Amino acid sequence: RGGYFDKYGIIRDILQNHLLQVLTLVAMETPVVLDGPKAGKAIRDSKVAVLNAISEIKLEDAVLGQYENYADDPTIKNKDTNCPTYAMLKLNINTPRWAGVPFILKAGKALNERKAEIRIQFKDAPAASFLFPGQNVPRNELVMRMQPHEAVYMKTNVKSPGFASKPIQSELEVNYDTRFFAHTQESNPDAYTR
Repeated sequence: RGGYFDKYGIIRDILQNHLLQVLTLVAMETPVVLDGPKAGKAIRDSKVAVLNAISEIKLEDAVLGQYENYADDPTIKNKDTNCPTYAMLKLNINTPRWAGVPFILKAGKALNERKAEIRIQFKDAPAASFLFPGQNVPRNELVMRMQPHEAVYMKTNVKSPGFASKPIQSELEVNYDTRFFAHTQESNPDAYTR
């Protein structure tokens, strides 16, 4: 698969084909029609509006990398390849709903685990500096993980237990394997399973 992958890289293979599809579905405004013969065009138009609203990506909002010894794969002909095997992009969508909310797309192969996810970092909590003076209050974050172990979770701030007024981040999670397949012999099929 390395010979195929080297022609496209992680950006075209995962970010463009998979993560942008999820991003547009999450960030789009409600289409005028969701059912019937005109639904496909209405949904497509709403998704295209999101793509058109994405700001130009700045160099400081992108991280690209290639895992060590990538070119040692015998199916890769160009041993001087600079094909990225990891990418992280921070996208900004210029719409009234999403202004100031970064969308972070991450994907990589040959990491400790396969990775494909979208993170939406919501705006700073209102009055956080007043409620918790002098303390770092991280942004709430919605994470949609496609690989590994499909899950959707919300990282949100809660007050630490006890008398202290310290914010801590906690996760509210729906893990597909444990939620839908924990008590069955079935498992969630891999994305490429036929």
